Amino acid sequence: MNWHKVLSLFLWITPHVLLGVLAVVLCKRRLYREFPVFFAYVFYEIAEFILLFALYSIPGAGKQYAYAYCATLLLSVALRFGVIDEVSKDLFRESQFLKVSARRSLRCVTGLLLVMGVLLAVYAPGENSAKWIAGVSVVNRGAAMVQCGLLLSLLLFSRFLGLSWRRPAFGIALGLGVLTSVDLAMFALRTAFASWVAVEFFNLLITGAYLVCVSIWIGYLLAPELEPASLTVVSRDEVETWNRELQHFLKH
Repeated sequence: MNWHKVLSLFLWITPHVLLGVLAVVLCKRRLYREFPVFFAYVFYEIAEFILLFALYSIPGAGKQYAYAYCATLLLSVALRFGVIDEVSKDLFRESQFLKVSARRSLRCVTGLLLVMGVLLAVYAPGENSAKWIAGVSVVNRGAAMVQCGLLLSLLLFSRFLGLSWRRPAFGIALGLGVLTSVDLAMFALRTAFASWVAVEFFNLLITGAYLVCVSIWIGYLLAPELEPASLTVVSRDEVETWNRELQHFLKH
């Protein structure tokens, strides 16, 4: 077993082992009540890994592995959109307008991506397996673009909206943003570097990014969230005193 295969297996297995740790953290801190879709996504990723790893270990099951990978990736993309919707509702819960706008935008984009993926899968040239792989690739790439857009929006408006970077929802979005940013970069680089060595290196980067993503989730969910500073209560007499002083100042 060469070093490349050892490293690939390590970067593939380790994040999913850490997802088990993440599931325990979600249960112990009862965050599954606040983020039920993310909780389901974590367990789905673990089950997906078990299925794909089992098929990978069976000699001659390459075609079955490819079909299983495409099918599970589609459901994973759908769950990621659910996680994005859940995170946006939590982060924008103080603003009803932003919460409703984010939900409507996500629904429109999700529908558009699914239509694009199905049309490409049906009308693309080549055999059926190549068609569906192309359609799944389009959906996955579009989902990555939306998730990167979410992260960029959070970074730009977090200070303006008064969002705390210590909130678990921000950590979930940040982890997804790191993962999908690397995915988008790899999509672009694969078009320029199509050699086998480059593709294998890009695959290592993607699995490494997933390890970073899961580590961010665990770090954020283990860290206590900073409580907002309590407001200073001003007595009614003091307020009236300030009003009298202000009126006196304005008269003069």
